[in-house]
Amino acid sequence: MSDPTVRTDYVCLTLVDPRGWFLMQERDEHAPVWPDTWCFPGGGIEAGETARQGALRELAEETGIVVEDVDDLGEHEVESPHGRFRYHVFVAPTELGDDDVDCQEGRQIVFVDPATVGGLAIVDSTAIALDAVRAWAVDHTPAPPPDARGFAGVVLVDRRGWILLQERDSNPRIDPDCWGLSGGHLEPGEEPLEGALRELEEETGVRLDAADVHEVGVFATDHRASYGTWDRMWVYTAAVDLADADIDCREGRQIVFVDPATVGGLRLTKGGEGIVPAFLRSDLYASMAP
Repeated sequence: MSDPTVRTDYVCLTLVDPRGWFLMQERDEHAPVWPDTWCFPGGGIEAGETARQGALRELAEETGIVVEDVDDLGEHEVESPHGRFRYHVFVAPTELGDDDVDCQEGRQIVFVDPATVGGLAIVDSTAIALDAVRAWAVDHTPAPPPDARGFAGVVLVDRRGWILLQERDSNPRIDPDCWGLSGGHLEPGEEPLEGALRELEEETGVRLDAADVHEVGVFATDHRASYGTWDRMWVYTAAVDLADADIDCREGRQIVFVDPATVGGLRLTKGGEGIVPAFLRSDLYASMAP
């Protein structure tokens, strides 16, 4: 039970995108408390405000984003080096992305993959709220619409554990000059696995049987800049005894095996930003890499 002698001082409001990523702020070195850490957008309640009103105002002031419908995840008591206070947490689904955020406070405000949050320096109150937000996201993460475009691709893994990626050239409508998977649009009536194998062969000359591949998962992909929609991409993988010389690059600038240690320095496609790191963290990849 909350201690009634500790009043509600602070609020936060995070947004969750179709990938299940959380909107978070990286505080800069000028922050009066918790400098150089990460938190959810939020701040102190002003006189006469309810917690909900304060959360909506703080989000708008810090990001330029205005929302109306939010879910209340409750209030938490926080003990910190800066004192004891109550912290009220709100969350809402969104189809917005980083390009829609006008960062008005801190170093950056971006959507963060929750799988990577553990590697960040987190504000005490945000650390307490994370479990509630994660639990909410399980059932409330917005999904691409039923008529979303379908895409499919394959990640090949060589004997070193390097992964096959395509460097796109300046011509494609989606993600020019970025690195991503070999893959593309599903044709009408085509099953995702069928399309993934077709795209792989069309782009690289590599032909695989359905029995050779494993399903990685289905990922939401932000194609709003190209099509105005969030779409779905089915991803598969296969271990192969191939090298760059065995790949016939038929699309893009190059299609080569890439050392996973260098992936962080590549400019990835919108889909690749979520898919490639998730795959490299997976037990499936670990079982394929030496």
